[in-house]
Amino acid sequence: MRTVPLVRAALASCASTALIVTATATAAAAAPPVMTLSSIGGPSGGGNTITGTVAATATNPGPFPAGASPTVQFQYVGGKSTACSTSAKAVAAIAGEGTTTTAGVLTVDPDLVKRISQTKIGFQVPAASYPATVDGQASTVNPSGLVLIGNQTTAKWNICVYDSDSTSTSTLLATAPYTLAVRPLISAVLPASSPVSGGQAITVTGVGFSAAGNSTTASIGGASLTNVRVAANGKSFTAVTAARSAGANLTLTVNTPGGPVISSDPDNNGKEADGDPLTADTPIYFEYSNGVTVTPDTAPPGSRVNISVRGVGFQQLTFKDTAAATDATAHVFLVKDAYDPATNRGVQECKQVLVVNDTELICTLDLKGDRFNPDGTSASGPVPEGSYTVTVVASGATTAGDAAKATIVSSGSTFTVSPF
Repeated sequence: MRTVPLVRAALASCASTALIVTATATAAAAAPPVMTLSSIGGPSGGGNTITGTVAATATNPGPFPAGASPTVQFQYVGGKSTACSTSAKAVAAIAGEGTTTTAGVLTVDPDLVKRISQTKIGFQVPAASYPATVDGQASTVNPSGLVLIGNQTTAKWNICVYDSDSTSTSTLLATAPYTLAVRPLISAVLPASSPVSGGQAITVTGVGFSAAGNSTTASIGGASLTNVRVAANGKSFTAVTAARSAGANLTLTVNTPGGPVISSDPDNNGKEADGDPLTADTPIYFEYSNGVTVTPDTAPPGSRVNISVRGVGFQQLTFKDTAAATDATAHVFLVKDAYDPATNRGVQECKQVLVVNDTELICTLDLKGDRFNPDGTSASGPVPEGSYTVTVVASGATTAGDAAKATIVSSGSTFTVSPF
């Protein structure tokens, strides 16, 4: 019969002591099953919660039986250990490696281990504590949690689940590999805006982004970024925005091997910004502006031209070619300066609207036909030479509240009437 003592060990490299469960176990005839984790890795500093599931088999229908109190332990994978320990000597060796690398053996607080079913448990990764600042500076992180040490950017661990913390009997119920990585942070997003049609190249700077495979992904306001390319040093990445409806105060979410980070908490510590170096910086928000782009963007006076307007949300609008300009249906106006439903409705309407899809419409702009004055009254003669903006409105009604239904003017919506 083989026993597994698990000892309490003080880590020589740390100012505090990591507690290690002491127990003995009867070796199973077969290797313990491997758990499927909800996350196979997480951030340095721990504190994240994961679940572990073991597939039931005929010989092992319930690895976490009713009434059991599973003990979860993290054991560092180093030169002297590649699997969960099966002897007191192995545990000591793992803890010893921790004196020069990272905490060798850490046991999850029993109150933070939850048995969910006979095949599933949930638990929190041991969290590092962040003591109060000293003279305005953050003091050393308490290494009682899972943390990277020195120049480490990743560290391999084994998650070992035992049936109890008894010092007399204990059995290894399940194992799983776990990778610790740099906790990601966001320092800047440039530019911090995109047209609703997407296609805007942005650069995100910070730390903890991984260039390995497709392990770093990101989204803004729920819209996934494409062409994510991470710098070799992991301190920045470039990406392209997708099409999305207009909105302000949107957040960037980045998922990495070290866990997620959201730009409303760029320091990634779940604390409000208050000037303390241990709390989050000012949130970084992103905006999708409801602008449109126009092709072509110029035409000679007195001409008749078909233009392509690109944006987002066109399929939600109702265009009626026979409707008056003040009708509550959607319209495309050629406007001098800023659109106002009551006082500046433009000089001409782009009619015969064809909605190609949600991001493009085509309409005909008659620059020599009857036009109207900015106040909406009729005017004669062609549209004068000058620079205008193409503005799409969800409603042509003249009430002030309908101003919010107009597209936000962008440089791409500029249209010039000129002979050149």
